[in-house]
Amino acid sequence: MNNRYVKALLSSTLSIIPIIAIIFLLSLSNVAPIGNNFAVQNLGTDNYLLLGIGAIIMIVGLAAFQIGARTGLTKVGEYMGSSLSKQRHLFIVIIFSFLLGMLITCAEPSILIVANQINVNKWVLIGSIGAGVGIFVVVGILRIVFHRSLTLWYLIFYLLVFMFICLLMVDGNNHAFLPFIFDAGGVTTGSATVPFILAMGAGVATVRGGHKSRDSSFGLVGLASVGPIIMMTILILLSPTGFSAYKVPVDGDLGIWARLVNSLIPSSGLASLGTIIEVLMAFLPIVIIFFVYNFLYLKLPARKIGQVMIGFGISFVGLVLFLTAVAAAMSPIGLKVGYALSAQPYWLIIFLAFILGMVTILCEPAVHVLTTQIENFTEGEVKKQTVLLTLSIGVGAAICLSVARTLFNFSIMYYIVPGYAISLILMFVVPDIYTAIAFDSGGTASGPMAVSFILPLIIGLYSALGTPMPGDVTAEIVPGKIVITESVSFYSSAFGVVAMIALTPILAIQVLGVVSVIKREMRLKEVREQIMDARNDEIIHFA
Repeated sequence: MNNRYVKALLSSTLSIIPIIAIIFLLSLSNVAPIGNNFAVQNLGTDNYLLLGIGAIIMIVGLAAFQIGARTGLTKVGEYMGSSLSKQRHLFIVIIFSFLLGMLITCAEPSILIVANQINVNKWVLIGSIGAGVGIFVVVGILRIVFHRSLTLWYLIFYLLVFMFICLLMVDGNNHAFLPFIFDAGGVTTGSATVPFILAMGAGVATVRGGHKSRDSSFGLVGLASVGPIIMMTILILLSPTGFSAYKVPVDGDLGIWARLVNSLIPSSGLASLGTIIEVLMAFLPIVIIFFVYNFLYLKLPARKIGQVMIGFGISFVGLVLFLTAVAAAMSPIGLKVGYALSAQPYWLIIFLAFILGMVTILCEPAVHVLTTQIENFTEGEVKKQTVLLTLSIGVGAAICLSVARTLFNFSIMYYIVPGYAISLILMFVVPDIYTAIAFDSGGTASGPMAVSFILPLIIGLYSALGTPMPGDVTAEIVPGKIVITESVSFYSSAFGVVAMIALTPILAIQVLGVVSVIKREMRLKEVREQIMDARNDEIIHFA
């Protein structure tokens, strides 16, 4: 078997098995049973089988996605990024960068999942978020082309974000939308968009990045996450909307295979498009734009086009398998784990949330693309394992803080404001490469696993323990499933976890940057001491 296939299978296995093992351990120890009901004496076997089968499908799917992304999504981004950077006509760069950013984002599976939870026209919401990403992809590409400071642009745009947020906070009817607004920035950069945007930025930086091409390779994903926050704030200020109750398709009366099939194909009445259609929607716009651009400018030989399409095909199958298992197994079981955890002491819930957060980030397909890209472009200076460990700790802290907010019911702004303030200050301390990687990591960490497992877990926990507010969701247990009532929504309490998952990795990577600065200064100090040491003085006598 080809060595890269073995490595991909091993990598995906090591990524997914830990969280599955934790869920089994929590259930078998009666801390958070996931059986057919929540009675300790009657755990049942259906959910164990579903989780086991789902884990195998996720491992195979993640491995296939990683293999296909290298020759499909990543290559298209590199080809188009390099070509756009050579274009003499600036309007061509702007038009294609905007179209790519918008169309890819409009079909991102994570956005489709979240859009179903909002009581507003689905395509207006998705279109607004997509337009925000498209605009900021253009900004990011132009920043690389004209060699502008990434730190300055982040400072300007995040100050603009908080100016808009202040307008929203003084509005008594709309300030409760703040958690979702920040979530919108996190869900935009997922398994379909990240490989493409990363490769596109790298392609432009290689040609136009100058002597700082390595630093310029990153930062585009982080900038793309800012656009949706601004666009959603504007949308809500212009047209206030409400949230409908969140519904997780548990399908307690269906068998294991029926659940998987229901997740795979469109359901009756198109209440769910199914993962095949959703992933096709994610890939088709990219393929169309690629062929149009290739016809006009690239003129790639048939062999390279064939390689790209094979890569797309492999990554398509992989992502379909992965998201099918997530929808059929991880989302409903995440809800059950959260609901079952409500019986435990608060300190134990928070501790377990940290552990779950640490291992969940390893299941995100886009994270593996990002960390590999980081190691390659930094020529091994920033190790993949180091970034993964740092991200794990950061996301673990994010889930911890989100659970604490759910348990004690306070505003997410107590996290967001100081968190981003510290991040903006650290930008002036850490090297540029760490700033770029940090903001890219924040956008990448909040992918389909966060939306499909962690969010339902928080919902299940809040349904059982959260302090009820007017309009919050409620739940009840019936044999085989949890029923979420349709009467009201819970947006002010359940949303915000994706925003936290996007924020804490930024701070974690920047802390890594601070450590690197300290180590560098210590090395310089040692060198200076050696130079000044009298024992190292050399006296040269001339005759």
